[in-house]
Amino acid sequence: MTVHKKTMLILTGIFLVVLASIAWNLVQQGRYDYAQNIAIKIVLWVIYTFWEVKSGITISNYIRASVMAVLTSDSFFGLYLDFYVTSSIFDKVQHVFGSYVFSLFAYSIICKLTQPMIGWGFTFIFILTLGLSIGAIYEVGEFLGDSIAKPSMPSQPNLLDTNLDLIADIMGSLLAAIHVTIILVGNLNNNIR
Repeated sequence: MTVHKKTMLILTGIFLVVLASIAWNLVQQGRYDYAQNIAIKIVLWVIYTFWEVKSGITISNYIRASVMAVLTSDSFFGLYLDFYVTSSIFDKVQHVFGSYVFSLFAYSIICKLTQPMIGWGFTFIFILTLGLSIGAIYEVGEFLGDSIAKPSMPSQPNLLDTNLDLIADIMGSLLAAIHVTIILVGNLNNNIR
């Protein structure tokens, strides 16, 4: 087993235990909707990890750990500690960091699957577009969740929240685009791809 694969499995194991314990504590508090949210994250991450191992496509452990940090932050600070409700800026910071991380994540997977030879200008635009698309899809998901589940505390209380989330998504996507095209430019065999 390679060091990369061993690190991947250790990170995944720790991540799943942390999320499961957060979900368990939420169930103990009777906050089943939040626990269900975390259970879905766990299932999706297990499916993704299984796919990654079976396909032989691996992302860098930096990106993996970053995705896990975003999902853990969302689960622990946002849901368990209720920062989405009690903090006026947590959601925006989460959007910036989440857009940054998921832009890198999507870019990495797409590059591993297609192995394109593209220039830095196209890479910059591509990553920026990925991040904005992911942010927009997330906002649509929040809207659908609010419309269907009708939670007591909606994800999108007003249009200002949606617009600020999208601005935060732009900032995170720009950070990811700058990260890949300027910091990692010229190294076609880097771990981001």
